[in-house]
Amino acid sequence: MNLHIDKGQHYTLLTPPEKYSRLVKIKQFLRHYADIVGINYNDIVCRKEILLDIIEKVEKRRVYFHVFHSINMSEQNEISLYCFWVLKLCPFFNKSKPGHQINVAITFFTFLEMAHRVCLKTQKRMNPVSRKYAKDLIYAFQNRDISKEAIMLIAETIVLLGAVREL
Repeated sequence: MNLHIDKGQHYTLLTPPEKYSRLVKIKQFLRHYADIVGINYNDIVCRKEILLDIIEKVEKRRVYFHVFHSINMSEQNEISLYCFWVLKLCPFFNKSKPGHQINVAITFFTFLEMAHRVCLKTQKRMNPVSRKYAKDLIYAFQNRDISKEAIMLIAETIVLLGAVREL
Protein backbone atom coordinates (compact mmCIF):
# COMPACT_ATOMS: atom_id res chain seq x y z
CA MET A 1 0.00 0.00 0.00
CA ASN A 2 1.29 3.41 -0.96
CA LEU A 3 2.17 5.64 2.00
CA HIS A 4 0.91 9.17 1.60
CA ILE A 5 3.93 11.16 2.65
CA ASP A 6 6.07 13.64 0.81
CA LYS A 7 9.87 13.86 0.91
CA GLY A 8 9.68 15.89 4.12
CA GLN A 9 7.70 13.09 5.82
CA HIS A 10 4.49 15.15 5.78
CA TYR A 11 1.10 13.62 5.12
CA THR A 12 -0.38 13.98 1.63
CA LEU A 13 -4.10 13.50 0.98
CA LEU A 14 -5.51 10.41 -0.66
CA THR A 15 -6.45 10.81 -4.30
CA PRO A 16 -10.15 10.71 -5.23
CA PRO A 17 -9.78 7.25 -6.88
CA GLU A 18 -8.12 5.89 -3.72
CA LYS A 19 -10.92 7.26 -1.55
CA TYR A 20 -13.55 5.87 -3.91
CA SER A 21 -11.90 2.43 -3.90
CA ARG A 22 -12.00 2.30 -0.09
CA LEU A 23 -15.57 3.58 -0.05
CA VAL A 24 -16.57 0.74 -2.39
CA LYS A 25 -14.96 -1.79 -0.02
CA ILE A 26 -16.88 -0.34 2.93
CA LYS A 27 -20.15 -0.58 1.01
CA GLN A 28 -19.37 -4.19 0.02
CA PHE A 29 -18.74 -5.00 3.66
CA LEU A 30 -22.02 -3.34 4.64
CA ARG A 31 -23.86 -5.53 2.13
CA HIS A 32 -22.19 -8.59 3.71
CA TYR A 33 -23.20 -7.32 7.16
CA ALA A 34 -26.81 -6.80 6.06
CA ASP A 35 -26.96 -10.29 4.55
CA ILE A 36 -25.55 -11.96 7.67
CA VAL A 37 -27.73 -10.13 10.21
CA GLY A 38 -30.83 -10.23 8.03
CA ILE A 39 -31.58 -6.58 7.47
CA ASN A 40 -32.39 -4.84 4.20
CA TYR A 41 -29.19 -3.34 2.78
CA ASN A 42 -31.23 -0.50 1.25
CA ASP A 43 -32.31 0.54 4.75
CA ILE A 44 -28.69 1.40 5.64
CA VAL A 45 -27.95 5.05 5.03
CA CYS A 46 -24.28 5.98 4.70
CA ARG A 47 -23.22 9.56 5.24
CA LYS A 48 -20.60 9.68 2.50
CA GLU A 49 -18.82 12.82 3.73
CA ILE A 50 -18.26 11.24 7.15
CA LEU A 51 -17.02 7.97 5.61
CA LEU A 52 -14.56 9.91 3.44
CA ASP A 53 -13.34 11.73 6.56
CA ILE A 54 -12.90 8.39 8.37
CA ILE A 55 -10.95 6.96 5.43
CA GLU A 56 -8.61 9.97 5.54
CA LYS A 57 -8.18 9.72 9.34
CA VAL A 58 -7.20 6.05 9.12
CA GLU A 59 -4.68 6.80 6.39
CA LYS A 60 -3.18 9.60 8.49
CA ARG A 61 -2.69 7.12 11.33
CA ARG A 62 -0.99 4.68 8.91
CA VAL A 63 1.50 7.43 8.07
CA TYR A 64 1.93 8.22 11.79
CA PHE A 65 2.82 4.56 12.49
CA HIS A 66 5.38 4.66 9.68
CA VAL A 67 6.96 8.05 10.45
CA PHE A 68 7.05 7.92 14.26
CA HIS A 69 7.30 4.19 14.95
CA SER A 70 8.90 2.87 11.73
CA ILE A 71 6.29 0.11 11.47
CA ASN A 72 3.55 -0.81 9.04
CA MET A 73 0.08 -0.76 10.50
CA SER A 74 -1.46 -4.23 10.71
CA GLU A 75 -4.83 -5.13 9.23
CA GLN A 76 -6.31 -5.52 12.70
CA ASN A 77 -5.09 -2.06 13.74
CA GLU A 78 -6.50 -0.56 10.55
CA ILE A 79 -9.87 -2.21 11.16
CA SER A 80 -9.73 -1.12 14.81
CA LEU A 81 -9.28 2.48 13.70
CA TYR A 82 -12.23 2.24 11.34
CA CYS A 83 -14.27 0.86 14.23
CA PHE A 84 -13.16 3.67 16.56
CA TRP A 85 -14.20 6.34 14.07
CA VAL A 86 -17.50 4.61 13.28
CA LEU A 87 -18.31 4.64 17.00
CA LYS A 88 -17.30 8.30 17.34
CA LEU A 89 -18.75 9.78 14.16
CA CYS A 90 -21.74 7.44 13.56
CA PRO A 91 -21.79 7.52 9.75
CA PHE A 92 -24.54 4.90 9.42
CA PHE A 93 -28.28 5.04 9.99
CA ASN A 94 -30.99 2.47 9.56
CA LYS A 95 -34.11 3.92 7.93
CA SER A 96 -36.26 1.27 9.60
CA LYS A 97 -34.81 1.73 13.10
CA PRO A 98 -33.73 5.29 13.99
CA GLY A 99 -30.83 5.82 16.36
CA HIS A 100 -27.14 5.03 16.35
CA GLN A 101 -27.40 1.36 17.35
CA ILE A 102 -26.42 0.28 13.85
CA ASN A 103 -22.96 1.85 14.33
CA VAL A 104 -22.37 -0.27 17.44
CA ALA A 105 -23.69 -3.38 15.70
CA ILE A 106 -21.48 -2.80 12.64
CA THR A 107 -18.45 -2.26 14.88
CA PHE A 108 -19.10 -5.45 16.85
CA PHE A 109 -19.66 -7.44 13.66
CA THR A 110 -16.51 -5.95 12.10
CA PHE A 111 -14.40 -6.96 15.11
CA LEU A 112 -15.56 -10.55 14.97
CA GLU A 113 -15.20 -10.76 11.18
CA MET A 114 -11.65 -9.42 11.47
CA ALA A 115 -10.78 -12.00 14.15
CA HIS A 116 -12.24 -14.75 12.00
CA ARG A 117 -10.22 -13.65 8.94
CA VAL A 118 -6.97 -13.35 10.88
CA CYS A 119 -7.50 -16.79 12.45
CA LEU A 120 -8.09 -18.30 9.02
CA LYS A 121 -4.98 -16.62 7.58
CA THR A 122 -2.78 -17.77 10.47
CA GLN A 123 -4.46 -21.19 10.76
CA LYS A 124 -5.19 -20.43 14.38
CA ARG A 125 -7.84 -22.34 16.29
CA MET A 126 -11.13 -20.46 16.44
CA ASN A 127 -13.33 -20.31 19.52
CA PRO A 128 -16.81 -18.83 19.82
CA VAL A 129 -17.25 -15.59 21.73
CA SER A 130 -19.29 -16.15 24.88
CA ARG A 131 -22.62 -14.36 25.16
CA LYS A 132 -21.36 -12.55 28.28
CA TYR A 133 -18.25 -11.27 26.49
CA ALA A 134 -20.36 -10.22 23.50
CA LYS A 135 -22.77 -8.31 25.74
CA ASP A 136 -19.88 -6.66 27.62
CA LEU A 137 -18.14 -5.61 24.42
CA ILE A 138 -21.34 -4.24 22.90
CA TYR A 139 -22.06 -2.35 26.13
CA ALA A 140 -18.53 -0.89 26.10
CA PHE A 141 -18.86 0.18 22.46
CA GLN A 142 -22.19 1.80 23.20
CA ASN A 143 -21.57 3.44 26.58
CA ARG A 144 -17.86 3.82 27.27
CA ASP A 145 -15.36 6.32 25.92
CA ILE A 146 -12.79 3.91 24.49
CA SER A 147 -9.57 5.26 22.96
CA LYS A 148 -8.13 4.20 19.60
CA GLU A 149 -5.34 2.36 21.38
CA ALA A 150 -7.77 0.51 23.67
CA ILE A 151 -9.80 -0.65 20.68
CA MET A 152 -6.57 -1.89 19.06
CA LEU A 153 -5.75 -3.85 22.22
CA ILE A 154 -9.25 -5.33 22.35
CA ALA A 155 -8.84 -6.44 18.72
CA GLU A 156 -5.46 -7.98 19.49
CA THR A 157 -6.95 -9.84 22.45
CA ILE A 158 -9.84 -11.16 20.38
CA VAL A 159 -7.38 -12.42 17.76
CA LEU A 160 -5.11 -13.97 20.40
CA LEU A 161 -8.09 -15.79 21.87
CA GLY A 162 -9.07 -16.92 18.39
CA ALA A 163 -12.59 -15.62 18.93
CA VAL A 164 -15.12 -15.82 16.13
CA ARG A 165 -18.66 -14.64 15.60
CA GLU A 166 -20.59 -17.86 16.27
CA LEU A 167 -22.56 -17.37 19.48
